[in-house]
Amino acid sequence: MRDLPKIVLNTPKDRSCAIANVGIQGMAPADLAKTLFQKYRIFTVAIAGAGVMGVRVTPHVYTTTAELDQFVAALRVLAS
Repeated sequence: MRDLPKIVLNTPKDRSCAIANVGIQGMAPADLAKTLFQKYRIFTVAIAGAGVMGVRVTPHVYTTTAELDQFVAALRVLAS
């Protein structure tokens, strides 16, 4: 996702874990969280502060690959 236009991945490359923060340039974190939930039924938490602007994403061990693909597809649409 780091290479997608307008997508900002705030999680450092050297920290892979079960939590991430991602934003879209020009879109407020609260608007992104609201749109992801209302349009795609993807729950995230808006984070706006301390130099981080995006939504917190915390997939679980039970999150499927298809659900992750849906999240990436939603970000692609919203960033276009």
